[in-house]
Amino acid sequence: MTSIQAIVRLSALIVAIQMWGPSAFAATEEQCRALSMQDFSRVPDAPTRITASTVVPAQGAVPSYCRVEAYIAPQVGYEGHLPLDNWNGKFVFQGCGAMCGSFQGLSSCPAALAKGYACATTDMGHRAPSQDGKWAYQNPTAEIDVGHRATHVATVAGKAIAEVFYGAEIKRAYFQGCSTGGRQALVEANRYPLDYDGIIGGAPVLYSPMGPPLQLFWDVTANIGPDGKPILDPAKLPILAKAVMNACDATDGLKDGTIGDPRSCKFDPAALKCSAGQTSECLTDSEIGVVRKLYEGPRTSKGLLKRVGGQPFGTELSWAGFIGGRNSANYNWANENLRYLAFPLDPGPGYDVSQFDWDRDPQRLSYSHMTAANPDLELFAEKGGKLILFHGWADPAIPATVTIGYYEQLTRTMGGPKATKDFARLFLLPGLGHCRGGAGATYMDVLAELDAWVEGGRAPDQVMSYAVPDTGPNEAPKGYNGRNIQDFKPKFTRPLFPYPDQARFSGKGDPNDAKNFKRVSSDR
Repeated sequence: MTSIQAIVRLSALIVAIQMWGPSAFAATEEQCRALSMQDFSRVPDAPTRITASTVVPAQGAVPSYCRVEAYIAPQVGYEGHLPLDNWNGKFVFQGCGAMCGSFQGLSSCPAALAKGYACATTDMGHRAPSQDGKWAYQNPTAEIDVGHRATHVATVAGKAIAEVFYGAEIKRAYFQGCSTGGRQALVEANRYPLDYDGIIGGAPVLYSPMGPPLQLFWDVTANIGPDGKPILDPAKLPILAKAVMNACDATDGLKDGTIGDPRSCKFDPAALKCSAGQTSECLTDSEIGVVRKLYEGPRTSKGLLKRVGGQPFGTELSWAGFIGGRNSANYNWANENLRYLAFPLDPGPGYDVSQFDWDRDPQRLSYSHMTAANPDLELFAEKGGKLILFHGWADPAIPATVTIGYYEQLTRTMGGPKATKDFARLFLLPGLGHCRGGAGATYMDVLAELDAWVEGGRAPDQVMSYAVPDTGPNEAPKGYNGRNIQDFKPKFTRPLFPYPDQARFSGKGDPNDAKNFKRVSSDR
């Protein structure tokens, strides 16, 4: 903290204590309504104006809180939820998804509020549907905001607002996000290492030759034939998915409807080739060609495989959103991305994803403000920061191999496995889709694990995950108060171990109980 920041913070705290008293753990409704009258225009690097502060009554496990709406100059939107009672002294910032454009991160705030955290998020500097990119057209200021600045200045402003509201300094600050939120996480750790004590990043969109959104660009064009129509009928995906699961489900020692590590799977789509006269429950040669392209991932004209990795085995039922042709939502999203955001110079509305040059264009993404692939986290590690990364093995939007590649680069950069595990760990969840949902044990209380690591020095060496429908590591079941996940009747539980280790069924006992799994080292 600079001397100027310290003076501003101290002055704010003195004013707050004089007005409202010294309590660090509770605030009143009157304090909430008065907050909008406070002047935050001198917050260093983040001049802020609160536009509204209103009390939201308690509902279920979520306590009453002060809803703070604000903007940071010139146009970064902010919303914070500050619990009135039993504040735990900690601040958690929620990331967003796709291109942001709204306060999406608020969906994760109820679970945080139930545990006593102050919670906040940002719209990343623009208002638009999450898959619309026209706000960025020839607008480098907006691209800088969404690339890195908005998250940082909203963090600075959010901390200042919370400290004035409670009349006390924040004890710990955490960030958590997935997809674009995962990209925000890595940008914070690399560019603004002093913002957070702990960071959670899931399925990060790296914007580099290593990975997404390259997979998106490849997938939405792989199934378009010379006539402009889709080759592989999405109606055939269940046939393919069933064949893959039959071939790969038991590679982890247990047949449970999930694939433990798709890299261990050996499956050739030619096994489904139609025989003479066969028209159903099979794939044509051209359809097999599309399936292979999706599994293999992007290639240059010389056949060199890019470092994206292709679709993992076990994601087939989710391909419909990628192979629907030029009228599909993902095709349009790829166009929005490339027309207005991904390249250093925006090609504009006349550009189409089919024009993407696989020999030349992937490396151009590294010049974008969106890139988050820098594995140098030395300053974050030096100041004691902790990083938890996670990714689902059944993620069709961003292959888990991309995050593995980043983590391995991080390991080399930071001095090897031991030095890296001192501050950063990666967890891979079988059956987890893109950030949430899927057939696996998709929920783990990753914020609690991070807090225990930062506060108590207990590194997450074994984490429990739970099969609760429509959840994710950052997405708790609706109404969960952070105390007893068993109330939501998980179908089964699984242990998770830091990469490269994995859980393997012992062969004895109930396979639905995590205690009957053992830790094995990856042989890859």
